[in-house]
Amino acid sequence: MADRGTRPPPEVLASWPKPNYINPENQTAVLIGIEVTLCVITAIVMGLRLYSRGILTKSIGSDDWLMTGALFCAIGLTIANCLAPQWGWGVHLYDFKPEWLVPARKLAIATEFLFVPCVGLTKLSILVFYHRVFSSKSFRLFVYAGVAYVVLYSISSIVVVFLQAIPLRAYWDKSIHGKFIDGQVAFMVFGVLNCLSDLYVFFLPIREVWGIQLPKKQRVGLVLVFALGSVVCIAGIVRIYYIWIVFSPTNWDFTYQGAPLYIATAIEGDLGILCASLPALKPLIHRYAPGLLSSGHGRSRPTGASPSYRLSSYDADRRRDARRITGIGGQGLSSYKLTNSVTSPTMLNNDSEENILPLQGQTAGWESGSGSNDGSANGIGKKVEIEVTVENVPYLGQDLEKGDGGGPINTRRTT
Repeated sequence: MADRGTRPPPEVLASWPKPNYINPENQTAVLIGIEVTLCVITAIVMGLRLYSRGILTKSIGSDDWLMTGALFCAIGLTIANCLAPQWGWGVHLYDFKPEWLVPARKLAIATEFLFVPCVGLTKLSILVFYHRVFSSKSFRLFVYAGVAYVVLYSISSIVVVFLQAIPLRAYWDKSIHGKFIDGQVAFMVFGVLNCLSDLYVFFLPIREVWGIQLPKKQRVGLVLVFALGSVVCIAGIVRIYYIWIVFSPTNWDFTYQGAPLYIATAIEGDLGILCASLPALKPLIHRYAPGLLSSGHGRSRPTGASPSYRLSSYDADRRRDARRITGIGGQGLSSYKLTNSVTSPTMLNNDSEENILPLQGQTAGWESGSGSNDGSANGIGKKVEIEVTVENVPYLGQDLEKGDGGGPINTRRTT
């Protein structure tokens, strides 16, 4: 289809006032004020997240690096959006200078491109975080499906951005004859797909969290933490509305209404990073403002709350190495399975957002920090099983303690 361009039909031109190129009505202050403020807040929160995860809890992971990449894209998006008013975005089309067309359309391409990896990396970071926290195989299948969806959506969106005009230069150079896609349809479709991925990612863990054996008040709190991203979904819906308005073929004031679209785009990108990073600040609050999370003093834990542990936080002097071998088989050659469990991990009192969930699944062989062994320990654990083949053992029904054995032992370690 042909490009709409910036010159309306004669009947629209007849209704326009005289152009004002000196001090036209614009939305520059609103656009820059919202975008810069939100970007600064997002950068500060992300910096605190990296400090909390990297310094306080020593648990920085790939989800943090993906979110850092999203932050850089969000900063680039904010810079491009703040330059947009300089080239006519946010002013009425009848006040739009002809020489603004080329830079204005190049900035539009830059904004469309930067938005895709900004939201894509944010959602990939959240999904990687889910993979760290939840060990359920069935749940992880949904995580993998979400990753595939986000990756395919992001790639296809970038392809559409650069193929909306063929050749792309025709998008801003009116001297080149080119072919153009229907921008309203294309960007509406991708806007809806983006909103669906927001809903999928931010509401995916709620059922898993709700099934955890915790007091109802704590479960509601966890659900609210994971559902915090619903505000991002609202921002995405607002963005879809402005896409429909700006790309409408009958809208001849799209430059003025482009400013709200730029604002909604930045809000969606920044809010995604903010909502995903706020839970990671819990260790920071515990350290410097413990009163915000507890009505008591110090690091006390509310009655009924489950203790939690950090992965790879086991203290060598607090560790218990419990090994037990049980045997099956016939005379002369028997097979044994040795279960090796590391118990009594260091309690971290729910300092990290990875530690808000009790240990799921097999808990036999674990003891809590208080020394109890009731099979319901909390935390993130790893159980290692070792299959042992023993030859010429005279006492097949006897449990073997570490270091014992009547013959050569060959071991095969499985995880």
